[in-house]
Amino acid sequence: MWLVVLLAASHVSADTGNWATLSSEGLDLKVPVSSRLLRESLLGRLLGVRQEVADLLGVTDVPPITAYVAESESDFRTLTRGRLPHWGIGVAYPQAMTMVLQYRDGQSAALLQTARHEFSHLLLHHAVSGHPSTRPVPVWFNEGVAMWVASEWRLEQSLGVSLAALKDGLVRLGAIDSVLTFDASRAHLAYDESYLAALFLIHRGGEGAVPELIRQLQNGVRFDVALHRITGLSPAKFEADFVDYIRGRFGLGSALTSAEAIWFYIVVMVILVGIAVRFRNRATLARWDAEDPLDALPLRLRAKIKREREL
Repeated sequence: MWLVVLLAASHVSADTGNWATLSSEGLDLKVPVSSRLLRESLLGRLLGVRQEVADLLGVTDVPPITAYVAESESDFRTLTRGRLPHWGIGVAYPQAMTMVLQYRDGQSAALLQTARHEFSHLLLHHAVSGHPSTRPVPVWFNEGVAMWVASEWRLEQSLGVSLAALKDGLVRLGAIDSVLTFDASRAHLAYDESYLAALFLIHRGGEGAVPELIRQLQNGVRFDVALHRITGLSPAKFEADFVDYIRGRFGLGSALTSAEAIWFYIVVMVILVGIAVRFRNRATLARWDAEDPLDALPLRLRAKIKREREL
C-alpha cells in the first residue's frame, strides 16, 4: 500500500516552462507539456471529486486550488523537493493550497482516489485555519478523515491492525503527529489507525460527526472541546475506548470470525487447493510415465504382445 502525506511547506519546486495549465472554477491543473493524459477530461473529473469531498466535509467556501500531476518519478521528486518519504505518492501543501499527485500508466482510478485524500487535507485546512483561536487538528483526525473521504481500506490493512492489536503494538493516537518520521510499516499502521479513529468518531457521534466537528472548529471551538461535545468523551477517554474498539473489531476473536478474516481464509484455501491439485497432477503424470502401457491392455492381448517381442 502506498500512502499520501501532508506537509507544512508553503510551496512546491517547479519549472513553470515544463508545465501546461488548464483552469476552471478555481482549480488549476498543471500537467507536463508533453503529457499523454486527457487533460480536459481529468480537469472535469477533479472538479467533481473536489465537490464530493467538500460535501462530505460540510465545506461550502471552496478556495482556489492548484493540482500538479507528475507522470514520472523524477518530476514527482523535483516537485516535492525530495522531502517526501519513499512510500509517498501524493502530498498536500495547505499554506499554498497546492497538491502534487503522481500518475502511473493505467491507474486513473488510483489518481482520483489520491486526489480525494489531498482535497480533504486542503479543504479541512482552509475551513479551520481562519479562526485565531483554532489550534492545528490532530494528525489522526486530519489523516483519518482524508482516508475516510477517499475510501482507503483493503483486506491487508485489517490483517495488519489485527496483528498489532494481538501484539499490543498499536500506535498511540497522539504519537501519530510524528508519522512522517516513522518507517514505512509503522506509518502504514498509523494511517490505518487514523482511518479507524475517524470511523470510531462517526460510530460515537453519528453520521454527521465529521462535518459537525469541522463546523465547531470553524466557530473557534478547541478540538478537544468539540470532540467531547460530539462523542461525550475526553481525548484520553476517546483513545481508551478507541483501543477497546480496535481490540473488539480486530482482536483474537474477531481475527478468527470477522468477515475480512473469513474472506482471507477462503483465499488461502483456494490457493492451497490449487497447490494440492498441481502436486496431484504432477504425481499422476509421473505415475503414468512410470507405468508400462501394456498394463492397461487385456491379459490375453498383453501375453500375445509379449510373445511377439520375444521372437
